[in-house]
Amino acid sequence: HEDELERARGATRGSRVRLREPGPELGGSRASMSIRVEWPKEGVAVVVIDAPSTNNALTGDMLTGLAAAFRGLRADDATRVAVLTGGGSRAFCAGIDLRHASSVFKMDERDVDNDPVFQMEHASFPIVGAVRGFAINAGFELALACDVLLCTPSATFLDTHVKFGILPSWGLAAKLSRVIGPGAARRASLACRPIGADEARRRGLVVDVVDEAEDASSSSSVSTGGVDYSSPLMVEALSLASSIARSNPASVAGYKRIAVDAFAAPLGAASRRRSAAAHHTTVAAARRASRVTLPSASANSKPPPGKFSACFSSAPIVPGSAANAATFTPDRRKRSSSSDACNATASLLCA
Repeated sequence: HEDELERARGATRGSRVRLREPGPELGGSRASMSIRVEWPKEGVAVVVIDAPSTNNALTGDMLTGLAAAFRGLRADDATRVAVLTGGGSRAFCAGIDLRHASSVFKMDERDVDNDPVFQMEHASFPIVGAVRGFAINAGFELALACDVLLCTPSATFLDTHVKFGILPSWGLAAKLSRVIGPGAARRASLACRPIGADEARRRGLVVDVVDEAEDASSSSSVSTGGVDYSSPLMVEALSLASSIARSNPASVAGYKRIAVDAFAAPLGAASRRRSAAAHHTTVAAARRASRVTLPSASANSKPPPGKFSACFSSAPIVPGSAANAATFTPDRRKRSSSSDACNATASLLCA
């Protein structure tokens, strides 16, 4: 892992970062220049929220530009992975810019084309969030829309919606409880209690806290914006992104779709889908392993009698066990193929 990080550092330092200029797809306005798409590595797009003078707080134009950036990446077959980060060192995103709050809150919430979280959640490629400094309210929700989060020790996740008498628009209340647990989520949101980097890692909100020699918490200078690709946070984020980019893109897209759908579904529905998928996977594995035809089973059907009963038994199947043989017909000549099928299935599932 250390060798891979060092190679990523060298490749990043020696590479020329390709920028995507704000054209028509990003609105073409000066405000949209606060949202940039950069390509430091092949297949890896870095989306930068770059308004350091306001701690990367979001205006209406920036929200539209951010949605357009991800919409454009969704339409670009070259995109394997995206990294979302904030420019400068003080904040990932400080939420909505209160000077522009009235115009932001007038935006049509049904307009999914200009909804950045919708565009992120419906992207076929994974999104790695690289969080340095504060992620507040809308910034917190953008972080939750990422598939994997990394952060520095200065990272702080904060939900203060109730202090302003409003509710989160992008599902923070529902998502956070599933990520860190209902009690911890309600305490964080109802009491406006910040979640620091160590707690975020302990509760599974972030997968890793990346130490940096000079973090935002120790810097008193005004942030200058931009992205330092040689920083440990970005090196780690790009290393992870590159690893994902080397995987089969169709499999990655399918895996993300299943994970997002299961996360969004009610727990009961998700459990039923999981059970159905497990049944079909087991039957398919048995067919591939033994080339015998197995009967299909509906959700309410009982285990069929006879030689296939072990394949649908609730008891665990142990390859080669005496208990396995007891579930089959006494005629060993009739049970050999079905026993092989079940044993092969069990071996595949236990591998």
